[in-house]
Amino acid sequence: MARPTSELLTERESQLMEILWSQGTVTAETVRLALDDEPHDSTVRTMLRVLKVKGYVRIRGRQPAMYEAAIPREKVQGRATQSLLKRFFGGSAEALMMRLVEDEELSPELLERLRKNLAKRKKGQ
Repeated sequence: MARPTSELLTERESQLMEILWSQGTVTAETVRLALDDEPHDSTVRTMLRVLKVKGYVRIRGRQPAMYEAAIPREKVQGRATQSLLKRFFGGSAEALMMRLVEDEELSPELLERLRKNLAKRKKGQ
C-alpha cells in the first residue's frame, strides 16, 4: 500500500529542492548529477513531477524541460518549523528551544548571539 503524500518534503525531495534553490533553473540531468548517488534519470524526473504536483517546482519548456523552485526556501522552512512545533512540541517554541539547549545544540555563545539579534529586530520594528 502506497503511503499518502505529504505537503512537507521528504529527505530526498529536500535534496532536490536544495539544488534548485542554489542553482536556479536547471535541467533534470543537472539535478541528477548534483546528487551524490547519481540516481537513474527517470527517478529524478519522477521526483521533480511529484514536487510539481505538491506545488514546490515549476516546469518550463520541453526538450530539455527546465525546473525551478516555485516556493522560496524560507517559506518551506516556515512550514517545516510549524509542523515540527505542532507535532512534537505542542506548538511551544519554548519547548523546542529547551530541547535544543538540553541536547547541547545551542551553546551559551549562540544563545547570546540570538538574544542580540532579537534585540536588534525588536528595535527595527
